[in-house]
Amino acid sequence: MDYTRKRVRKTSIMEHIITFLPGQLPGESVFGIEMTGITYPDSHYHIVRDNSPIYCLEYVMEGTGTVRIGEEVYRPEKGDVYLLAAGKNQDYQADTGHPWQKIWMNVRGTLCDTLVDGYGLRDVVLFKNCGIYPLFREFLQLCEKKEGSGTELAKQTSLLFHEILLNLAAHEAAGGRREKPMPETAVQIRKYVDEHIYEKLTIRQLSEAASLSPSQLTRIFRRTYGQTPYDYILTRKVDTACLLLCNTGLTVKEIAYRLQFSDEHYFSNLFRQRTGSPPGKYKEGRQSASFPASG
Repeated sequence: MDYTRKRVRKTSIMEHIITFLPGQLPGESVFGIEMTGITYPDSHYHIVRDNSPIYCLEYVMEGTGTVRIGEEVYRPEKGDVYLLAAGKNQDYQADTGHPWQKIWMNVRGTLCDTLVDGYGLRDVVLFKNCGIYPLFREFLQLCEKKEGSGTELAKQTSLLFHEILLNLAAHEAAGGRREKPMPETAVQIRKYVDEHIYEKLTIRQLSEAASLSPSQLTRIFRRTYGQTPYDYILTRKVDTACLLLCNTGLTVKEIAYRLQFSDEHYFSNLFRQRTGSPPGKYKEGRQSASFPASG
């Protein structure tokens, strides 16, 4: 598949993939399944396809990530579906802080072209809050079993693909549920915070990186994510502190230092405000939950 450039670190990625070889199913020029599966990627997961010949259809089970189609940027999250049409450059990656888990299919053929164009979905990328996970799961299960003739499997999966697109078209027609592209500036600032969470971050520093005034930066970020960049910085630092408390032997003071808090008491108060527990009690509670009493 030389049309695909993958930038993926395999160390933490778990995947369950069903692959179909060329000629394995009849009628591939009409409807062909390249592969389907479930992916649990790490924060380094990034796939790029230039002028892709396939339709990529994915349902997000958990987490979030970024999809780029040309100059447009989207943030699919739990319960969303995104459709990447064939003939376009496809670029999508998992969020560094909360990488998505997804069930997906890569398909191609004249039937895909006809249905996508017929339902007016070629330029629709993101469908918010779609309750069609069971259809994706049924599609994967059919491909896992591979029962009966290849002709029957091709028929069943093509009908199911049609049903999925029909549901997406109805969801779109209901109105008001299509996600608008997100400003690239806000996406890049959020990514910058995620990648520099162990550094001392200030709004002035972020605004200089984005070539914006602090007020412009705050306005764009809040309009995109519903919170100020400063609040997002604090949220990510507390989230990171939770991971360090649960997975390392670092003390509260050491964690505060690593996350660039100048005052341990300020860090502890902030942590308690955000989680409802002081750092020490939070760690004790997580440890006791990890080792339930036998019996």
